[in-house]
Amino acid sequence: MAALGFLSPAAGFAQGDERGPSAGAATLSEDQQLSRSVTGSLLDPSGAAIAKAQVSLLTSDGKPVSQTSTDNAGAFRFDHIAPGNYTLDFHAEGFRETRINLNLGAKRQAPLRVTMQIAVLNETVTVATGDSAPQVSIETSENQNANTIDRNALDSVPVFDQDYITTMSRFLDDNATGTNGVTLVVNGIEANGPGVTPSAVQEVKINNNPYSARFSRPGRARLEIITKSGTPAYHGSLNFLFRDSIFDATNAFAIVKPPERRQYYEGSVTGPIGHSQHTSFLLALDEDLQDQQAIIDPTALAAAESLGFGSIAQTVANPTHHFFGSGRIFHDFSNGDQFWIGYSYEHRSVENQNVGGTILPSAATDTHFLEHEINVSDLHQFSPHWVNQLRFLVGHYDSTVSSISAAPQLAVSGLFTAGGAQADSRRTEYHFDGTDFATYANGKHQLSFGIDVPDISRRGLDDFTNRAGTYTFASSSDFTAAIPTTFLVQTGQGHVAFLEKTLSGFVEDNIRLKPNFSLYLGVRYYWQNYFHDDSDNFAPRVSFAYAPRAGGKTVIRGGGGVFYDRTGPSPIGDLLHFNGVNLLRFIVDQPLVSYPMNPALLAQVPTSLVTLDPRARIPYQVQYSIGVERQVTAKSTFSAAYIGNRGIDSFRSVDANAPVGGSVVRPNPVLGQVRQIQSEGYLKGNALELTFRGKPSKYFTGQIQYTLSRTYNNTSGITFFPANSYNPAADWGRSDNDRLHKFDLLASSRPTRFFTFGAALSLYSGKPVNITTGADDNHDGIINDRPAGVARNSMAGPGTINLDLNLAHDFPLSKKKKETRVLSVSLNSFNVLNHPNYLTYIGTISSPLFGQPVAAQPPRRMQLDVQFKF
Repeated sequence: MAALGFLSPAAGFAQGDERGPSAGAATLSEDQQLSRSVTGSLLDPSGAAIAKAQVSLLTSDGKPVSQTSTDNAGAFRFDHIAPGNYTLDFHAEGFRETRINLNLGAKRQAPLRVTMQIAVLNETVTVATGDSAPQVSIETSENQNANTIDRNALDSVPVFDQDYITTMSRFLDDNATGTNGVTLVVNGIEANGPGVTPSAVQEVKINNNPYSARFSRPGRARLEIITKSGTPAYHGSLNFLFRDSIFDATNAFAIVKPPERRQYYEGSVTGPIGHSQHTSFLLALDEDLQDQQAIIDPTALAAAESLGFGSIAQTVANPTHHFFGSGRIFHDFSNGDQFWIGYSYEHRSVENQNVGGTILPSAATDTHFLEHEINVSDLHQFSPHWVNQLRFLVGHYDSTVSSISAAPQLAVSGLFTAGGAQADSRRTEYHFDGTDFATYANGKHQLSFGIDVPDISRRGLDDFTNRAGTYTFASSSDFTAAIPTTFLVQTGQGHVAFLEKTLSGFVEDNIRLKPNFSLYLGVRYYWQNYFHDDSDNFAPRVSFAYAPRAGGKTVIRGGGGVFYDRTGPSPIGDLLHFNGVNLLRFIVDQPLVSYPMNPALLAQVPTSLVTLDPRARIPYQVQYSIGVERQVTAKSTFSAAYIGNRGIDSFRSVDANAPVGGSVVRPNPVLGQVRQIQSEGYLKGNALELTFRGKPSKYFTGQIQYTLSRTYNNTSGITFFPANSYNPAADWGRSDNDRLHKFDLLASSRPTRFFTFGAALSLYSGKPVNITTGADDNHDGIINDRPAGVARNSMAGPGTINLDLNLAHDFPLSKKKKETRVLSVSLNSFNVLNHPNYLTYIGTISSPLFGQPVAAQPPRRMQLDVQFKF
């Protein structure tokens, strides 16, 4: 069935097909005195142009009049059309067939703007990556350094454990993310998760329209997901994944390869409800049974055993059980409105988490997580000019962490962590996220404005950490001598509840100033509570696209914008917990600290606080870029862009009551550590980004990206303390996430009709490592002191070389094209080269492991995927 599209007068330059302005149209009568032109543009739900779509003009009784296709900007045109009633039929791969009625009268017809909804395709025997060819465009949202992967591509490249989010996250920029981490945008609104299983995902985008005012973070800090909708015919996918360590290589730190296995069951189905052609459903389920093992560094293990911890197993079972289920109902109204509502449930349990490397089995935790969520979406067309979209979700989740041992934690800096985890906590949340915005299109303008609610949540935080305390020793000799450098313990009320509110509004205008020049102007307003309710956070955004020659193959693109940060719940919880009344934290330093801690000496220690600097404000980033894009072949593009990034007033913490000048006495002796949250940090980053995407030949379809960058800062985030709280500027150095070189390839090929070949290659230079003494030399209770004259993050860390391969074959199970049923079998190999890919090096100079790795990414692993599509 054809979906009803919404249409409105379109901005811009409508170009005919390559044969001329009237080549696609059939003239009804040459001597007709009245004739009209029908022009417009075809867009996807995000507002991006749909190129090479088939557009048919039919009479009211269905007889064909003319046919054409959209150009690279999504424009179409019919000339010399007599007045009367017509139907426009739109067909594009990956979208629901759309049909609109058109009354062509005596008055001039305004340009149309038609939006096609994404659909579940009839799966075919051939599965190829990215059949929709990238095209340079002067649309400001069509930047060619974006990274996009559709459903077919996801089935053709190696995706470990069906985790497409991690697969695409390689294209994110860690230095662009905010305090709250990567922003996940699902169907246009921020969310905690995708809300569907992998086979129900239609498309994943990164860095799409990077300066859009609709979103809180820049393009390389957000991951956008578009999910499948319902269909008037039954379609679906059933998937089975299997992995067993008998086929894998051995981890670089494992003395004996441990037994591991994973079984993953997933599927989604969509179709009509009853005999209705307007109401449909989507059901998605998955279950993940993972039996994996955590591996402890042999040197750390031997050191712990030599210090009296007894015999310790090197590998520890670390099983995970995950279940997710969701259901959605869609309805298309006869006037073009669209509505859907969905529910999802998720549960995950993990045993012996956080073990491995230098963390011994006794310091493990068990975690449990569950979430319920309801999603609602409504699209309403007020008129041919006005469209409104309302999307929101409400949800509840409950997450608990339980230490498997209640014993005090014993940490020897850079060597091992034994005893209990001291990490017991619980976090609950009732949350609302939503957006409501209107779009008006007329003439040269497409104006959008609305409100965005990234988060309104009633949160409960239960902190039962460090009830028995944590002892930190600077070295193994100090442990033998029972001389800890610090002891931390907490008592009192660990429960707090609060309402976190984050509100935004935006307005944006896409302007086609000339046929070869587009301009985007936008501004976003941001507000959140608890951080002085800062109310003047306006973030302007601007971008442009210019083609030196109309219809040419080169586009110059640039832009810039301000992006405000967001704290998330943890810093708010710290301010409420550690106010000197609720949760009491005691940090004991030399000379009072002992092992075990003397209760009489502990009673002399004042409580520590967390406070907010009166001058603190919400930090922001300024990102800007300029680049050039070139159409290399008919189906591939190349772009080169310079990207600048500046972090202004970045969050950090200092000890406002730290001892001065080597003293062991704090300036205010009635208080312990006073952690003051400030917004005084700074970040500076510069990058050159080269991107190739498309299908230059039948043997390659995909995307390649290389980034040359340097990023410096003097803070790593809101929980970061400088080595000297009285001289934070001394911590200026390489960002924790700084990489000089970063190369990524994600591609597929179909060299013969018998199989599809997919590859993912990552080549990264190392992130830096911070060198520390392992002791609390300045007696501020923080183990981050550096040797004299050593700058922060001055050691080069290990790089990454990772190659993943996929080999797949499709077995057709039916000969009827309209009833395609396909069984796809693929064999995947991850880390084919079996490179150790060390995580990092130990930077503690007092440790015998200084400068050495203690953990590595997994070795070469094999994975079998079986998929039935119908």
